[in-house]
Amino acid sequence: MGKIIISKKIANSKKFLALVIAFWLISCSIFFSFSADQGLAGESEKIRVTFINPGFSDPNNPTGGFWVSVASFMKAAADSLNVDLEIIYSERDHIKMKNLAKEVVSRPNPPQYLIVVNEKLAAETMVMNADSAGVKVIVILNGFEGDQKVKMGVPREKYKNYIGSLIPDNHYAGYQIAKQLIDHALKSGVTAPDGKLHLLGFAGDFVTQASVDRNAGLQKAVSEYPNVDLKQIVVCHWSKDEAKNRMPLFLNRYPDIGAVWGANDPIALGAIEGAVKTGKQPGKNIFFGGLNWDKEGLEKVKSGEMVTSLGGHFMTGGWALVLLHDYHNGRDFTDEGLELKYKIFSAINRQNIDNFMTKFGDRDWSKIDFTKFSKITNKDLIKYNFGIESLF
Repeated sequence: MGKIIISKKIANSKKFLALVIAFWLISCSIFFSFSADQGLAGESEKIRVTFINPGFSDPNNPTGGFWVSVASFMKAAADSLNVDLEIIYSERDHIKMKNLAKEVVSRPNPPQYLIVVNEKLAAETMVMNADSAGVKVIVILNGFEGDQKVKMGVPREKYKNYIGSLIPDNHYAGYQIAKQLIDHALKSGVTAPDGKLHLLGFAGDFVTQASVDRNAGLQKAVSEYPNVDLKQIVVCHWSKDEAKNRMPLFLNRYPDIGAVWGANDPIALGAIEGAVKTGKQPGKNIFFGGLNWDKEGLEKVKSGEMVTSLGGHFMTGGWALVLLHDYHNGRDFTDEGLELKYKIFSAINRQNIDNFMTKFGDRDWSKIDFTKFSKITNKDLIKYNFGIESLF
């Protein structure tokens, strides 16, 4: 009888143990299933952003590879910040740009955020369409000014989904190109018979706000030098070819030109080629400055044919993704303002070009950890630091 009793206890113990093991296995299954689901959810929680790129997708276009550089930097930032980024080029067609933006926000499943540029004053329509569709939009590089600014108002007021803007200080850029160019030319002793440095300005256009501001920066710098004569500001529509063709004509009109201010690198590079055709010697009896950090422009800086190339503004799209990343995750940028303007630009000249080329000559922006610029991942960060100096 005792053996029978012991056997029942053992049997009951085995049943109990089996129940415990079964319960444990079910619990583990639920836990790991939940964890896996959470992981998948985390992946699907990527911020969805579309950038309507106003430029050409071809880096060899005569207007230069600026907009391709903008896209390249944004892609690196998106990968680092876990952003699902879509980039659509409008190929320098502002009508197409507006249509593309409307198509994007009209999709059945539009992106959460739209990034646009006020190129040819086209952002007004894009912002209004995004706002109506419930898509949050941020304006970069060229903002609203004058009558357009009055019409659009402050971000988040008239248009609630227009959440802000991030604009490089183009006035500062135009001023710095001129300042470095003038100082270098005067130091080199290149003056006209009247004892003044004769300067020629080759602008991008007279409409786009970035161009208007750069032109104003040029004029501000010239006003500080009584021995500098700005002969004329000429529009070259951001084109290397146009600057190349115009340069001989204006050297014929103003034969004592000693310096040429270019609104971007392609313009400066075209002007150099045009000057060489007339027998001028860039870096010796005529000096050039530009903007963009284009590869060829930096080569000319290294050789001394260009005094300087300002740049860093192509990074603006990447910095905008940092703002959106923080905004989406609960850290708004309102404490720094809704219409943000940072200098962003830095000058590369013969004094610092080797350092830059050693670090970023390969243009591999993926080596940058963009999370270190985020206030979400850096709780003690008080002010955003968007500039080339922060990358070294």
